[in-house]
Amino acid sequence: MKKLTPEQLTKLFNHLIRNNTNDVLLNELLDHLACEAEEYLWKGYNFDLALEKITQDANAMAVKYLSQTYQHDIAMTDEQLQNASLDDIVFEFRNKAYGAYDLRQSYPFALRSALILGVGLFLMLMAFLSGMAQGSWNFFSTSGAMWMIGLSGVAYAVGTWFFKKSPHNYALPA
Repeated sequence: MKKLTPEQLTKLFNHLIRNNTNDVLLNELLDHLACEAEEYLWKGYNFDLALEKITQDANAMAVKYLSQTYQHDIAMTDEQLQNASLDDIVFEFRNKAYGAYDLRQSYPFALRSALILGVGLFLMLMAFLSGMAQGSWNFFSTSGAMWMIGLSGVAYAVGTWFFKKSPHNYALPA
């Protein structure tokens, strides 16, 4: 895909400024317009024709509508800021629908599940190898206890992941 030159980005930036783009949305809209321009360039259009097509869609009315719509949707009040998490503050003026916000929100859960799953699998492997080395198996031995703790950890990690991925399908009755 072809990249825009700094001069071409400046033209897009100036178009947004001429259309009274809100400072909060300026970078977001510039990124969006740059992606559209690069797509047109990739299709074989020259930059001037691509700019003309883009500016027809990103006219003053469209920019004003986006500014009004997103300003009241994304701006936090003082009370919301006091109760906001770091992720909420970082993503305050950004589009949360792209997936990065959800990834950051689910990171502690994923980290905990991965740690429990890893430790559980490790304990099960050690118990299995110990049982193989001894030539016999007893659930009341150290190896048996390691196996059961590991199995419990794996079951917990897989179960919580499963119920988190589809809570509406497999909800426990109240």
